[in-house]
Amino acid sequence: MQRPIYFCEGWFSAKKYAPEIWTEAQAQAAHDSGQKYTVLVDSIERPFCIIDVMTSKFIGVDFLDEHLREALTYQFQLASPGQMFLTMAVHREFDGEEDKVARASRYTFTEDGKLQIRRTEFIPEHSQEVADGEADVTSHYVAVPEFGHYEAFMKMER
Repeated sequence: MQRPIYFCEGWFSAKKYAPEIWTEAQAQAAHDSGQKYTVLVDSIERPFCIIDVMTSKFIGVDFLDEHLREALTYQFQLASPGQMFLTMAVHREFDGEEDKVARASRYTFTEDGKLQIRRTEFIPEHSQEVADGEADVTSHYVAVPEFGHYEAFMKMER
């Protein structure tokens, strides 16, 4: 079963809402012309995730927690005609119910399997550690989505 999707100009994360809801025709026109548009999955007010289609070359996905904070972010970039590649994942933990990020882990991937992990602590004081390694990135490829078909980007587990 396909999840309900809604279209908008963009998600305003500081205020936790979509200021301008679009019709499907408006989003289709943006998609066809390579312009940015945003997809809200499941709900306009409390989306499961937000998919920012920047062009056919870049897609960002934010999975929200129960407080509508961006807890998990994925960034995909065009790797070859028709294929996108997951280049970055960011996991954030927050300070209680506040919007302040307590710690974050950023994973950066390259198509040849190189991986960099950057862990940052913001509370109680700022600290950072970086590690390099390798990863199996075969599951990081997804097809460039046709308009209205974003299921491959709605997966939290990668």
